[in-house]
Amino acid sequence: MLTVKNLTKKYGEFVALKDVCFTLEGEILGIIGENGAGKTTLLKILAGLLEPTSGEINLFGMDFLKNKDRMKRRIGYLPELDSLYENMDVEEYLAFFASLYEVKKDGIKELIGMFNLPNRQISELSKGMKKKVSLARSLLHNPEILIYDEPMGGLDPSMALYIANFMKERGKPIIFSAHNLYFIEYICDRIIILRGGEKIYEGSVEKLKGLRKYVVRYKVDGVEKEYMTNDVEELNNIVSEIVEKGKVLGIDSASPRLEDIYFSLVKKRAD
Repeated sequence: MLTVKNLTKKYGEFVALKDVCFTLEGEILGIIGENGAGKTTLLKILAGLLEPTSGEINLFGMDFLKNKDRMKRRIGYLPELDSLYENMDVEEYLAFFASLYEVKKDGIKELIGMFNLPNRQISELSKGMKKKVSLARSLLHNPEILIYDEPMGGLDPSMALYIANFMKERGKPIIFSAHNLYFIEYICDRIIILRGGEKIYEGSVEKLKGLRKYVVRYKVDGVEKEYMTNDVEELNNIVSEIVEKGKVLGIDSASPRLEDIYFSLVKKRAD
């Protein structure tokens, strides 16, 4: 369905994305990384809002970059910061976008019911309700793939869980970014970790968590310390160094939380 090859985006000398490659079929793909890792840049390019410096995007068997107008009609996009027309009521707002998409307005009431939206002026709605309006708008034209940037960002836990369940149960391919790793683990079939515009990991959460965490407890110069690693070779090296300077008190191992392995990968790449 979606194939991305060597996608690169530069702003002058600054490289926002560098040779990013991946594929997406009928699954949910999560994009995670620190601020400035390139997540939003990647999603904006895939939504047709940014032009890459180089690389290829094949969507539904077509060259996306040469057919963006046609392809965007098959995509549902949700930006991280969505500016709604707050002087409109919900039904009026959705009807306006239905006319832009040139689709029938029959499904508007169904979407309003699905998200349990009150037909009030948008300025009167809570942040969570406004997010629901944005989600409803992204579905108006029955897109075949959803591209969402931080869909749960800034929401209270109950509303964030509502959005997460909606995405999980939607039954459409989704590519989305998020900072909350709990929802990444809860929703995603596969994840990509970006750092400094480069892909440093791609695979299932289960595969990533399958890496074991080793915690070395040791004492040097009378001070007890700990060292954590997910790499057996690194574990052997650090134990050898400790033995030369102090004493190993113990080595514990366990399957790590997603947060632990994520920060370990990011830190190792930075070093």
